[in-house]
Amino acid sequence: MLTILWLGTALATGPAMPDASAAWPERTLQVQMTTQPATVDHLWSVLKIEPQMQIFQQEAVSEAARLDADNMIAGTGRPWAATVGDIHDPMRLQTLFRQGLTRALDRADPALIEQGLRFYETGLGRRMVPLETSARHAMLSDEVTAQASAAFAQAEFQDDSRAEQILRLIDVADLVAPNVSSGLNASVAFSDGFEAVGGFDMPLTQDQMLAETWAQQDQIEAETRDWLQSFLMMAYSPLRDDEVETYISFASSPAGRELARVMFAAYDTVFLQTSRDMGMAAGLRLQGQQL
Repeated sequence: MLTILWLGTALATGPAMPDASAAWPERTLQVQMTTQPATVDHLWSVLKIEPQMQIFQQEAVSEAARLDADNMIAGTGRPWAATVGDIHDPMRLQTLFRQGLTRALDRADPALIEQGLRFYETGLGRRMVPLETSARHAMLSDEVTAQASAAFAQAEFQDDSRAEQILRLIDVADLVAPNVSSGLNASVAFSDGFEAVGGFDMPLTQDQMLAETWAQQDQIEAETRDWLQSFLMMAYSPLRDDEVETYISFASSPAGRELARVMFAAYDTVFLQTSRDMGMAAGLRLQGQQL
């Protein structure tokens, strides 16, 4: 299952109108550098992360139900979707996320994190995450996802400025590589969990697991890029071009990149653990047992 971690903004809210007259680099000069380092609670609150935990569970359960319906999950026991739902319990995901975020913040530049959060507390930044959360929730529907993909493809074919902006955002904010890396690591974690409970008929070496995982790299990268294009096309459709340009400036700034790095690290903690747990659950299911 392809699970996109964090898209560069991923989570903040508020109905304030944007200040499109000022570019992001100018606003960063207004940050007070004497503020205390951001805490986990501060990020959780400003970036409105809690709804994402529920969406991640819904995404995982939906994919699990599809695999079960297509008879792609071997073994016996309770429905695979129920097991996956328990593994992705939102409160559990919250605990894992906070653990990862704590470690990531310890290694982060506090001044840059504070600058990044300031963006989401004022102006345009306060509008970004509600748009992203709504789009991600809508794209739980395969039909909506197909429509978003078609909208981006048409815009790209017509050389529409929005398609160009989205492609540039994906590039300058480096949104593909961290998601691909996490996807590969999650695949290894799944295999590791599967192996730990004796799921393989013949145990695999670590090198064999890595080789099988790296064989998926091109597919994961293509799926990630396609999903990002569709998602961003839908999420940012209410914004003007100049507002998207302001966000591109922020996302490619040191503050935007540092905040993204911290968030990716926190989500990576979540997905590595849940992937290993699903590997163990799948291995036990083959043996008629439960995690």
